[in-house]
Amino acid sequence: MLAEANEPVRTGAALIVNAQAGSLSGLATPRAELEVVLRAQGFHFPVAAAEHMPLIEQWAMFDHPEVGIVFVAGGDGTLRAAAEKAMKTGRILAPLPGGTMNRFCQRFALPNDPIEAARCYRPGPARHTDVATVNGDVFLYQSIVGRPTRLMRFREMQRGSGMRGWWPLLVALLRSLFRPHAHDVLVRFGRGKRRSGHAAVITLAQGGLELSLARPTSAYARVRQAWRWVRGRLSDDPETLDRAAQHLVVHGGAALLRLSLDGEMRLAPSPLRFRMHRGALAVLLPPAS
Repeated sequence: MLAEANEPVRTGAALIVNAQAGSLSGLATPRAELEVVLRAQGFHFPVAAAEHMPLIEQWAMFDHPEVGIVFVAGGDGTLRAAAEKAMKTGRILAPLPGGTMNRFCQRFALPNDPIEAARCYRPGPARHTDVATVNGDVFLYQSIVGRPTRLMRFREMQRGSGMRGWWPLLVALLRSLFRPHAHDVLVRFGRGKRRSGHAAVITLAQGGLELSLARPTSAYARVRQAWRWVRGRLSDDPETLDRAAQHLVVHGGAALLRLSLDGEMRLAPSPLRFRMHRGALAVLLPPAS
């Protein structure tokens, strides 16, 4: 999924920090601490930024003419948005883990600690990695389509809330048990083949897209799948149909479909067209990645 790029080594960098992300929220001054490490590694920062600058203002750093590399510290959702901007502006993305799952950073074996990950970087040539899109929107790890994405807000409420956070999640699971569900999505893949299901999980993997189509046959199976989704393991459920493809089309019974892109929920018009794009994102990675 990686290819070398014949590009000159660049050291002019910017640092974008989502200070609200999981592991970054525990640092008193995450921007200052990360900049100190990255400067020691040989990067310079032509753009001055305040410690608590809103994320919406930090995105402008992608357009600065002296910036060739953009370090982004945050969760998978922040890195997904950064990847879109890097592709549009021709910048090199350097990911730093900051969220709960850090799936994109795990792809390149970066440490989960953002400071330790920053110490791994050196100035060097960019490489290119694969991305996927759905109706033109980029995702770096996984998209889920269907009703289970409703549970996302309950999962977010649970994080860091102790036992109180589990109550709305339990209520949502009980509703899933007693509310009947039809097969909400229809997936087309390869030579006109189509299958229906309750939810579709599309994962960007080595060599293509991997589809897991959840097809529960009972109320118990619906609850089991909902719980596995909450734990990030919906695609492991036994009542799924698994396929590999380069592109997929997902239809729904309604005009708008619920989906998640790397953990962030949204609504999008049906049909959803998923495609893989080989080597579309320029990334700076530690030498051993």
